[in-house]
Amino acid sequence: MKKAYSLIELIFVIVIIGVLAGVASSSFKSDYLSTDANYIVAKIKEAQYRGVGYEHRTFGGGVDGSNVGCITLTKAALESKAVNAKIAYKLHVDLLGDLSNKTVCFDAKGEAHDDGLFNSSPIGVQKVLGLRYNGEDINITILHKTGFTVTSCKF
Repeated sequence: MKKAYSLIELIFVIVIIGVLAGVASSSFKSDYLSTDANYIVAKIKEAQYRGVGYEHRTFGGGVDGSNVGCITLTKAALESKAVNAKIAYKLHVDLLGDLSNKTVCFDAKGEAHDDGLFNSSPIGVQKVLGLRYNGEDINITILHKTGFTVTSCKF
């Protein structure tokens, strides 16, 4: 009567557990493209929220001298907005499109303006910020008049 497992049986079980662990860990890889797109959309909505209802005399007229209702769409500027005492967010995507390297400001009605100029008229056409990571793309579109953001879907 056999009361123990042989070395071959133990090695075989360990190999099976290793293969299952490898398959399981590869299915949990993070989707940096969607995560970064959600982060950028949240920061755009935060800027719009700060601009709505705020009585602008000029852009940059915040009490503390900050650009109330404005957001600069560069990688460095977006990453600096994420730093607080506990976390720092690092963008993994490359920013592309006609909004990269621009400042967008929202007035008291929530309408988007190019380059932070208060006397400029709201953007007349929708503006697109493209995100690229590992050959995949997602577009974030800021709609004219409303300032709403729309994120394209990945298929």
